[in-house]
Amino acid sequence: MPLLDRPTLSVQDAHLLLNETRDDPLLFAAASLMLFAGARPSEVGEVKVFDYEPGAAARIWLGRRWEGLRQISIAPSAARAIDSYLAAQDAAADEPLFLGLQGADMLPKHVRWAATRAGVDAGVHSLRQAAIAAALYDGAPVAHIEAYFGIGKWVDPDQPAGVPEGYDVAMARTLEAAFGA
Repeated sequence: MPLLDRPTLSVQDAHLLLNETRDDPLLFAAASLMLFAGARPSEVGEVKVFDYEPGAAARIWLGRRWEGLRQISIAPSAARAIDSYLAAQDAAADEPLFLGLQGADMLPKHVRWAATRAGVDAGVHSLRQAAIAAALYDGAPVAHIEAYFGIGKWVDPDQPAGVPEGYDVAMARTLEAAFGA
């Protein structure tokens, strides 16, 4: 079945899948970043510890280093999951943030196993798709969605054309409201 033919993961199923990952802080943090920030699986694998800026208004750099990165605010639920995971790690700043999920099939396999245990028909891309759908359902402007999720090709990834500064804070609030505990 092509990726776009797959039905969008419901909020309830997203919660079931995310809850199934809670016993594995690494997987829970990675899944939280995909659901609460719409990160691509490849972005989860490439993000470094120094790309994450914790705090009350947590931010992260996502994208492909050779194409350009975008810095976005992330929902508090994702920040808490990442903070909790990092608190138990002795990670160097230049290490992958999600060390252990870098293999080509590692993240997809773990997400699929968690989905199966939760009784949810979902794959690694389902969390990002659910985040994008939540933003669309909330009525966010398409330009904001494209910029936040890295869908369009922008001249300046720090300030995409036609998108006001702070759009990412609103998007993080939308995702927190849609999926937060």
